[in-house]
Amino acid sequence: MGTHVDRRGRVLVAVGVAAVTAVLGASVFGGGPVDRPVPPGGALAGQLDALRGANDLVRATRTDVGRDPALYPTAYGRLEAALATRHRGGADARGVPGIRPAPLADLARSDVLDTPAWRAHYVCLALRGTGPAVSGGAVAVLERAGLRKRAGREALGYLRAPDATDDALTSLATRAAFLQTLTCLGRDGEVPRATVRALAADTARAGQAVPALYAVEALRAVGVRARATRVLRGADARLAAGCTGADPIQRAALTLLRQRLTQRTYDCLVPSLSDSDTQTRWLVRRALTVGGEGGDTAGGTAGSLPEPIGRVRSDGLVAKSPAQLGTLTATYNAARALTASAQQKRTPYWLERRLTRMGSDTGLEPSDRLLLAMTCHRLALTCGPQADMGAREAARLRVPTRLTAENERRWYGVMAARAEFGLGCGRTAVDLPEREAGDSTALSARSLRIVVVLADAGCTAQAERLTEGTHLVAQARESLREGDLPTASDAVQAALVSEQSIPQDLWDDLPGLLRRYRDTRFPDLYASSPGGTASADATRAAYYLLA
Repeated sequence: MGTHVDRRGRVLVAVGVAAVTAVLGASVFGGGPVDRPVPPGGALAGQLDALRGANDLVRATRTDVGRDPALYPTAYGRLEAALATRHRGGADARGVPGIRPAPLADLARSDVLDTPAWRAHYVCLALRGTGPAVSGGAVAVLERAGLRKRAGREALGYLRAPDATDDALTSLATRAAFLQTLTCLGRDGEVPRATVRALAADTARAGQAVPALYAVEALRAVGVRARATRVLRGADARLAAGCTGADPIQRAALTLLRQRLTQRTYDCLVPSLSDSDTQTRWLVRRALTVGGEGGDTAGGTAGSLPEPIGRVRSDGLVAKSPAQLGTLTATYNAARALTASAQQKRTPYWLERRLTRMGSDTGLEPSDRLLLAMTCHRLALTCGPQADMGAREAARLRVPTRLTAENERRWYGVMAARAEFGLGCGRTAVDLPEREAGDSTALSARSLRIVVVLADAGCTAQAERLTEGTHLVAQARESLREGDLPTASDAVQAALVSEQSIPQDLWDDLPGLLRRYRDTRFPDLYASSPGGTASADATRAAYYLLA
């Protein structure tokens, strides 16, 4: 993930399927011919400019984000601040504001986008930015957040048996992070030595610098020496090829692996000290403090580096980056809205250009390929070899045989990819979904999403079984009255696939019912609740209703 797209995808090469899971909802299904009014949406393509991110991908929401503290920027922002403090002449990180366990535990508890083991990883890094000996503090924070046991179980489980659907770089990055986390928690002795040896062997074969660097460092902490053999082979030529020869974060990692900083690399990396991603800035600053070699050196310049652009607050936390970046998740939702409104041929030029550039970017993170491929497929764009690889990866994904609470994110991501590429249902079982409290005829929002993706992937019989005894049209009307557009949209899609009768007056009423969900400044964009600002997901939900 060249340009930053998704925080873990770029830096830790997180699982591509997991990146899909937070976004994908229903498609419009069959449901017999009915007369419907001509839907709005003629200006949708142009109004997507309101959701255009600084990286030319679609933003999740028109609301500016980035002012609240979050776990990921707190982890790497504190590390960057501590590094800058030390290289101003301080001996340690005591110049960085301290962090209390309670607010850090609150961040860890509320970060629902990351799994417990990843949250534990960020807690350990945040405390490492305070100084040495963080094990006791990290354990206390995770215990307070209710995550300690789950995080340890997840980390150990993955190290012993990595997810078979993960590509090699994703697996390496995840194992390195989880070994670091278990070391931080004082549990590295529970990791089998054969597992550690396998990680060292995979590090030598890795073809990307960032995960290789983290694996080398994680293994060093448990007394194992590993070398990033393949990454270092030809590194001099790549680094000498100019600033476009390697992505800044990869150039920084290569520099740290080689422990040599040339003047060319120094000149290429300094601008990235203002990158919006905190981990990129931290790795770049680390690389810029490496001692130089001979006459071609930038060594000794660390003290003159610019101050960090991020700020550690007085409570020790760090806010999200103020840069308004788009994501592939939101871009895929926008693509679905464009196709639902028959506007895909009017896809904004800036978005087509960005997608095709990503498709040709040899440095694209593996975790970005799947969503890139899905987006390009939806818009009928030829985006290049990276998107082609993503499509092939989708065909190799295996859906879990049964949906469980533990595998729900991965299950949903695989099913959504199968739906997009028409790969069929696959062999999977789903138990009866949750009903709304106090109403046995309504499904929960989570259950509706499951039903819809099942149907979209071709599991029609299962979807019909799961909706037996429901009154989904009534639920859709009630959701719209209560101000929940995405749930209303999913209820209608579920009603279509279950062949529940949808009266003509609902189709007639929908444009009026959705009017109060329109963004006041950009009326062809929609908000999740009345009076809100537009979001990509709500806009997708609206056009699926209006299609």
